[in-house]
Amino acid sequence: MDDGWFAAIMAGLGPWVPDGAGMPEVGIAVSGGADSLCLAYLAGRWRRAVRALIVDHGLRPAASAEARLTRDRLARLGIPAEILVLEGVRPGPGLADRARRARYAALSAACRRAGIVDLLLGHHARDQAETMLIRRRAASGPDGLACMGAVTFTRDLRLLRPLLDIEPASLRGTLRRAGLEWVEDPSNVDQRAERARLRATVCADPPAVMRLQAEAREAGVARMVRDAEQARWLARGVTAAEGGWVGLTEDPACPRALAFLLRAVSGRDYLPPARAVAALCADPRPATLAGASLMAAGAALRRAGLRWLLLREEAAMHAPMPAAEGCVWDGRFVLSAPHGADLRGVTVGAAGPPGRWMPPPDWKTPWPARALRTLPALFRAGRVVGVPTIGICHDPALAGVRLTLMPGAVAVEAGRFAGGD
Repeated sequence: MDDGWFAAIMAGLGPWVPDGAGMPEVGIAVSGGADSLCLAYLAGRWRRAVRALIVDHGLRPAASAEARLTRDRLARLGIPAEILVLEGVRPGPGLADRARRARYAALSAACRRAGIVDLLLGHHARDQAETMLIRRRAASGPDGLACMGAVTFTRDLRLLRPLLDIEPASLRGTLRRAGLEWVEDPSNVDQRAERARLRATVCADPPAVMRLQAEAREAGVARMVRDAEQARWLARGVTAAEGGWVGLTEDPACPRALAFLLRAVSGRDYLPPARAVAALCADPRPATLAGASLMAAGAALRRAGLRWLLLREEAAMHAPMPAAEGCVWDGRFVLSAPHGADLRGVTVGAAGPPGRWMPPPDWKTPWPARALRTLPALFRAGRVVGVPTIGICHDPALAGVRLTLMPGAVAVEAGRFAGGD
């Protein structure tokens, strides 16, 4: 694989901001293995403003040394790298899923700190074939069988997989021609893991790999058609509020779109049960599902054209947490603070019933009371001292502190329809 080929792939995944001094960096998730190291090598030749993020799970004795070795190899390529050390990931049931979730959480937090909005991942054609086998065995629906998307939107990141059509042998050949070595992770061939067993099956049958890849591409095209249709519905029929709730101008009729909106409003990682969502679309009614509540709009909002509201379920909201720069509360709101803001002893939590706090006198937005109770608020000594979403600040030391809805949480939920893992 050469520079021109890679540049053509990246052009198709754009748009990209100009490369150069002061421009946002593009992040690269690097394990140190051949696939991600080749991705970093190619990305570093395609663009100067890149930053590698190396995750050390600490699951093997050699992991920390391998992370440092990978950082040194990247430094010789002129690519700055940061090692992210995970805590609390222990061997046991569900290790692969727990490690994946912890890895993505660490990568997202690091990107947020660095202002990175595009993160490159090294998944390749064999990974896609393995994913198809796993999804087929799990009797996944049409979306699942589309496997990994070349572009996936999370709450505040664009995940890009430029190597999905590239065979791993080609990536290793690129590294050998460049005189680069990589780390071999023994867990990749540990037959106790389902993916490792499937990997051995896939490698032994190249024609089957090609068929699996073709099936994934065909399913991906069909998913893109559904995505476009539902994105148009979201743009036409959904109003998002920065307080973390949404209004619907018509009855929810599309289970897939409603499921994504429920996930967005609840801040959860996974979609709600498909059958329950389908039942709610077949008979729209006030209900609570998967951390979100569907309720009829009040008179003022009906006059504004809304019929239904999706609100965060109060009982399911996260407990208060210490306020800190970059912290994310309830899976949806990220805190930012100006230099000098005094966050000592401050917590972030649900505002609760008005009476503990009051909206500004000139505040006339017809938000329902239940939405006001779920707003993110700042507390000191158990008392509400700020509700930044609607401009309330009773503590001068907290002036300028913001609790901002993460973009993908609701406002650009349609972006998830570009594909998903």
